[in-house]
Amino acid sequence: MLRSMTTRRAYQPIGVRCLSPNWFRSSRSSGRDTSTHGHRFRCRSTPSGLGAKGDDGGGARGYDKHARVIVVGGSGRVGGSTVRALRQLAGPGLELLVGGRSQRNFVKSVERWRTLPGADEEYDYSDVKFVELDLGDAASLASALDGCDLVVHTAGPFQRKTRPEVLEAAIAAKVPYVDVCDDARLATVAKALNEKAQEAGVSATISAGIWPGIDQLMAVEACEMLGGASEVESIDFSAYTAGTGNAGTTILSATFLILCEKVLGFKDGNEIFHEPASGFKKVDFGQSIGEKTRGMCTPAAWLTSTSGRCRCERQGSAVVLVASFTCNQVLGIPNISTYFGTSPEPWNYLLKGMTLLPDSIMGNRDLMQALAEFSEPLVRITDKLVGATNAMRLEAVAKDGRKAVLNYAHEDLEVCVGIATAAFVVATLRGDVRPGVWFPEEAFDDEAKRGLLFDDATRGAFMWERQEQGATAVEGAPL
Repeated sequence: MLRSMTTRRAYQPIGVRCLSPNWFRSSRSSGRDTSTHGHRFRCRSTPSGLGAKGDDGGGARGYDKHARVIVVGGSGRVGGSTVRALRQLAGPGLELLVGGRSQRNFVKSVERWRTLPGADEEYDYSDVKFVELDLGDAASLASALDGCDLVVHTAGPFQRKTRPEVLEAAIAAKVPYVDVCDDARLATVAKALNEKAQEAGVSATISAGIWPGIDQLMAVEACEMLGGASEVESIDFSAYTAGTGNAGTTILSATFLILCEKVLGFKDGNEIFHEPASGFKKVDFGQSIGEKTRGMCTPAAWLTSTSGRCRCERQGSAVVLVASFTCNQVLGIPNISTYFGTSPEPWNYLLKGMTLLPDSIMGNRDLMQALAEFSEPLVRITDKLVGATNAMRLEAVAKDGRKAVLNYAHEDLEVCVGIATAAFVVATLRGDVRPGVWFPEEAFDDEAKRGLLFDDATRGAFMWERQEQGATAVEGAPL
């Protein structure tokens, strides 16, 4: 349980303590036995998707009831992937709705789903219904949520938004909620609704996808491997995506918006801020991926890779990751850094160059969405050349020098983010999340429930492993 792991702030409403004003400005100027965990960490060889039938394939554990779930933004790449994953994870008892602005976009998305590799030729998604809604219209949201058992919010980008309107509507309608918010500032605003959600009996998990989401739970797991969060001195997050990972224009525009923000990290418990693309660092993502050099900026930078084992040798740009904030606030980790990288190599230089543009351009949501849509043809060609692999690595260092290292990799970011998000949804439907607004570290502080979530969220991954290393010798090996 997380209660026994942490020594401070584990259950304090995070919205009460906001980040320092400097971070809210967008301007860039301004020795334990761990054998009980082994069953959940193993290398996998299953290709993208949820796994072969008979091998993790069927419905989710402990949940086979009827439920009506609406995926807001389900016509997009992340939302669509979530819809497809939910169909497999939750079984035939799930009634799926897609909420969005355009039925035409929904129809196009369904046509694409039918042609994806591994698609079931006998299933045409005719039972997935479209519901028109406007996020800026409270009445429209209320109508869309009426009669639903859960709402999943995937309609980004979340950057530069100031109001969690879908969560507000969910609490008002007393409908459980999951989102994939990747903006820490908006997440703190959502977290401030914790008491209202508890009073309404609504279970809500925010920032619950692959990253953010699974990366934060990897941090919880690493802390347990080292004897508890109070024993951990530092955590280093690293993520890598080849190309855009087959993600859509929304994620691309979110990337552009992030590039004009200072990067948040923690040193000795204090917030520190870095310029984007302020350094680079080699990272070993495990035998299945290889060693990469990631751009530094102590919360997130871009890697580059060539081919084969994807060795990266150039710096790119840093981004603000939710995990940096929550691991300090929830787990109390005093030193945190986050990095991110992409391929091909020129992309890292391009992204770094974009940080030189004025905030009036880079911080304009409409302009960045237009740029993402303009860039999409080139992006799709690049994705075909470099692939769509997504990898995460987390390294935690204890006060006595011991290390815990966790590695995850999937051949397609678009697919794995949907699987991870669907896993959070199914866990919520099972009743694994108590009422309130929670970050993943808080929602899944129970080891058994977290284990079930990991089992679902890592389906289809070709690497899911952990290592525990002593101060001078390796004590554990990938399982």
